[in-house]
Amino acid sequence: MQAIKLMIFGVVVLLLAGVGVASLLLRGAFSTDMGDQPSIKPQERPLEPPVGSVPRANWEKLISREEAGKALRNPVRPTLTSLENGKRLYGIYCELCHGENGKGGGPVAAKFVPPPDITTSFFRQRPDGFIYGTIRSGGPLMPAQGEALSVKDRWDIVNYLRNLQEGGAG
Repeated sequence: MQAIKLMIFGVVVLLLAGVGVASLLLRGAFSTDMGDQPSIKPQERPLEPPVGSVPRANWEKLISREEAGKALRNPVRPTLTSLENGKRLYGIYCELCHGENGKGGGPVAAKFVPPPDITTSFFRQRPDGFIYGTIRSGGPLMPAQGEALSVKDRWDIVNYLRNLQEGGAG
């Protein structure tokens, strides 16, 4: 009988010790005090970014495609280098949906809502800024490519699309 009492006492002591250790370990885990955290305190320098993180410099203000069409002008001349880079990037980011010739016959179109034919007069009449804004911010069903492409690369794609629309070699 005394052995059973001693065993129960030992189990209770172990449980209480476990609860005590757990409460010490979890003491700050559920703090709702935003002032007590390892971030920036008033008049302190910010923490260094983690190694390998992607900088967010050269951030662009997001504007609608229509606003971009009115406000932005293509600063990149459609040189051979620009057209070749635009073609390469179109093949990576656009061709899967819009197809090799821009008419919307890419492999994704067979399994999803087909994208529009970007060689039609509707798109030919849109300003370069509208196309740039669409590439950057996406469209109704089109994903935004702004994070993946530099400003120059987006304009190179615009130049390549204009070349496609004029019947240039794809």
